[in-house]
Amino acid sequence: MRRRVSDRVRNQIILCQDGSPFVPQYPGGINFLKCTGCGECIKVCPQGCIELQEINGKLVAVLTKMELCIGDGMCKIVCPEDAFL
Repeated sequence: MRRRVSDRVRNQIILCQDGSPFVPQYPGGINFLKCTGCGECIKVCPQGCIELQEINGKLVAVLTKMELCIGDGMCKIVCPEDAFL
């Protein structure tokens, strides 16, 4: 039985530069108590999933377009306050 191209692509593994399998690192949310609104996560997000918004009088990062997230985890890596869950 011949498999469709989409089936073959779906079953492929993406490798990192060191040869290890890529495991998506989707953020589970942002701890608004830790977030200082520095905007570092916004600068590195290639998909524009994060925006600064005012919540309870404080400027914080908010995940606004999670459906576009590619799971590269850069937001978690660059956050100086470790606010990403």
